[in-house]
Amino acid sequence: MLKVTTDFCGGNAVIHSVTEDTVVFEPDLRDTEGPWFYWAFCIRGAQGKTVRFTQPNSRWVGYFGAAVSHDLYHWAWSNTAENNYADFTYHFGEDEDCVYFAHNLLYHPSRFHRLCERLSVSVNIPVMDRMGTPIPAAVLGDGANNILLTARHHCCEATGDYIIEGILEEFAVNPIPGCRITAVPFVDADGVVHGDQGKNRRPHDHNRDYADDLYPGVRYVKELVGKGDVVCAFDLHSPWHFGGSNDKLFIVHNSNAHLTDEFIRFGQILEEEMAKDPIAMRYETKNDMPIGVSWNQGGSINKSCGAWCGSQAGVKIAFSFETTYFGEDGNIVSQERLVHSGRCFCRAIARYIKEKGLE
Repeated sequence: MLKVTTDFCGGNAVIHSVTEDTVVFEPDLRDTEGPWFYWAFCIRGAQGKTVRFTQPNSRWVGYFGAAVSHDLYHWAWSNTAENNYADFTYHFGEDEDCVYFAHNLLYHPSRFHRLCERLSVSVNIPVMDRMGTPIPAAVLGDGANNILLTARHHCCEATGDYIIEGILEEFAVNPIPGCRITAVPFVDADGVVHGDQGKNRRPHDHNRDYADDLYPGVRYVKELVGKGDVVCAFDLHSPWHFGGSNDKLFIVHNSNAHLTDEFIRFGQILEEEMAKDPIAMRYETKNDMPIGVSWNQGGSINKSCGAWCGSQAGVKIAFSFETTYFGEDGNIVSQERLVHSGRCFCRAIARYIKEKGLE
């Protein structure tokens, strides 16, 4: 008999009804202010069946259908989006007893630990989240200049962790002279484990917390920057569901006007590096988002990670980098392509560091 569960790391769904060939669901918004789109669930007992998954009040399926996995580690697209992205179908093989489906390519915390083990890097737990979830961090290299990488301020935004993975892989092979990297891949660790949306969490989400310090992950990031040796800070995000600029990769400029030229220069370098790798996602500086464009209206310099970090002494550049959940025809997101994009990002950091004389 077909069974739907969300009792796994990242699980999220409100299940309205289940029959032998149809599951009706929608995202669980929990403490989210307004609508958002993240969902993830597991199906058991559907061997040999074709099942339709439908949302009665929303259209939160991506261009390429659902993300599908059998182990929460390897993910691929079902390529079965239907009904204007409200539904998808899946034909279960005779041996598919346990299949995970999600809005996007999830990044399980165990993958980060396996990465660090593979790179012979120790993972430390500098702080516990409010519900007791460990917030891991890892340091590569021993240079005096610290390059800070953060992700999952909005816990549903998994693409940034693949970018971090690629950066760390590249740095392990080609370290940047005079530098080390500190990676904090799950700033909202509670939300990652419990499968929250994270974005627009009440009373405010983690990326609007840099003036208030409600969350342990944010306090830890501020502590790191407060040591005075962070020269670059890159906060990795995913944008909205899809459409328009949300199908691209782009740098988000922030209210630190004195860094505008740095955002532009880094983007130029990154575009060159991304273009060299045929596997990486395509990135073009023309898609970057200056202050005053679309939703990027600036606001308080003290609220978001990129803006706050960029306002601190010693930080030469700090911004959010948005990586599309799905991409578009000719530039479709995959785990491999995201990791390669991270490798390119690391090479761009190396060039920027050298150009600025920070080695």
